[in-house]
Amino acid sequence: MIGKPQFTMLVLATVTVTAVATPMISVVYDPTKPYMVDKRRNIQHTAPNAELEIVACIYDEKNVGGISKVLEISNPTVMSPFSVHALHLTELVGRAAALFMDHDTEEDGLSNISQSNIHNALKHLHKGKEGAIKMHYYTSVSPKKSMYQDICEVALSKKASLIILPYHKDQTDSSTRTDVVKESVESINSNVLKHAPCSVAILVQKSSFLNIFQGRQNYSLYKFVVLFLGGPDSREALTYASRMADNLDVSLTVIRFFSNDNQGDNIIEKKLDDGIVTRFWVKNEGNTRVTYKEVVLCNGEETVEAIQAMNKDHYDLWIVGRKQGINPVLLHGLTRWYHNYELGAVGDFVASSDLDSAGSVLVIQQQILRGQDLAARKFLHRYTFSKTSSVASHYE
Repeated sequence: MIGKPQFTMLVLATVTVTAVATPMISVVYDPTKPYMVDKRRNIQHTAPNAELEIVACIYDEKNVGGISKVLEISNPTVMSPFSVHALHLTELVGRAAALFMDHDTEEDGLSNISQSNIHNALKHLHKGKEGAIKMHYYTSVSPKKSMYQDICEVALSKKASLIILPYHKDQTDSSTRTDVVKESVESINSNVLKHAPCSVAILVQKSSFLNIFQGRQNYSLYKFVVLFLGGPDSREALTYASRMADNLDVSLTVIRFFSNDNQGDNIIEKKLDDGIVTRFWVKNEGNTRVTYKEVVLCNGEETVEAIQAMNKDHYDLWIVGRKQGINPVLLHGLTRWYHNYELGAVGDFVASSDLDSAGSVLVIQQQILRGQDLAARKFLHRYTFSKTSSVASHYE
């Protein structure tokens, strides 16, 4: 019905419209915009007796043990319960459209759960913590590229305060992970860190962590340590660790790092740090299982040496803030060689083989507020820039 010239024009027109429309849509439509909430959804600003909403992400069966242990040691109680939204993430293969299943609402939800080893393991945790943990089960089948959107969507709709993500490299059996799997999971975690509407915790699971609360012959406290380098992420990590300290099986050590002569300090952030540390100490003043120490350092090299000296205490779990607000003096030299963007400079070192620690690592990023908080952050930056720029430039 049409000749070659007309057909050629139609093809060229289609290509032109597609070439113009695709970038325009990417500019006009931002799928991450709904996640830019201006309400605080983090652990620090959640009341101690309020129900804590948590999204627990699971890529495969190897992640279940570590996620379950984190939930157990976080000390959920009837007075301070957890509502856990367990999201099993599966890559889309051989389907035309993505699929999201809420097993609590589907008619065949119970049958799906009974057939899933992952959900069965989480159900076992639920039975052991009835009244303290409420479990909700979801399955997401979607492309790796957009999988982070499902995670953020669940966190947004359930008003979660925390997302727990497994680290892309399983420390218990790294030989079974291919580079493709590592890169895809790393991309998901990085996108969640960038767009999450709440706080995010990344668990680097090691073999010793799987034995927590299992097979103990002699009673002993499990030793956790918080590396407090200042800033919002460290404050969130300390608040979460404070919940763990209420667990009678946990011994907690908090190490606060200071720069020599307060070089590079952000005045406002330091005041906020002082407030959260004081609140933590007042709460745990009579707790003999909690220890607080302070270390004064001059640069990143001394930071590494101090952490290596702590390793002789054989901690079961290291808890550290990711990167927000850390004094640049304390990280001088570290930012040049660390490779794992997800973990930050300190988290990457603690999780690496350089430290040679058998303890697992929990890296926490506090919710990054958008909107109303943006103006406050700009003001904070202008206010402190003149005080910190000269010191930071000297050390860099």
